[in-house]
Order: sequence, then C-alpha cells, then structure tokens
Amino acid sequence: MALETTMRDPVELSDPLECTEPHPAPGCDVCGALLRQWHQAKEVGSPAYDPSHATDLAVEIKRHPHAWQKEKRS
Repeated sequence: MALETTMRDPVELSDPLECTEPHPAPGCDVCGALLRQWHQAKEVGSPAYDPSHATDLAVEIKRHPHAWQKEKRS
C-alpha cells in the first residue's frame, strides 16, 4: 500500500465575507434580542456596525442553550 501525500480532491472553503443570517431558536427571547443586535452590527452605516461583533453574536446565537437541548443530551 503506497503512502499518499496529496489530497485527492481540492479543498473548498466558504467565503469569509459571505455571512448568512443565524437561526435563533423559535420563541426564545434571548435569541431574538441577539438576532436584532446581529442585524444592527451587520448593517453598513449603522452606529452599531461592527462585522467582528456580528460574528460573535452569530456564534452566541448558535451556542445559546435551551431546555429542549439539555433534555436531548440526557
């Protein structure tokens, strides 16, 4: 068996400048507030415009714990 030192298929990376809207949990007030902040941070010309903060908010929305997620892990 020969040792392969190269990849067979090319690597496809996502565009770091293309940011898709995060998906908050339905009915979660915290996720809703974070999403509103995300929209403000993404809007060019907004006083709250900050792409780095928008990324942080998207991660926070994704990681925000919910009771149904805790039950699912148990």
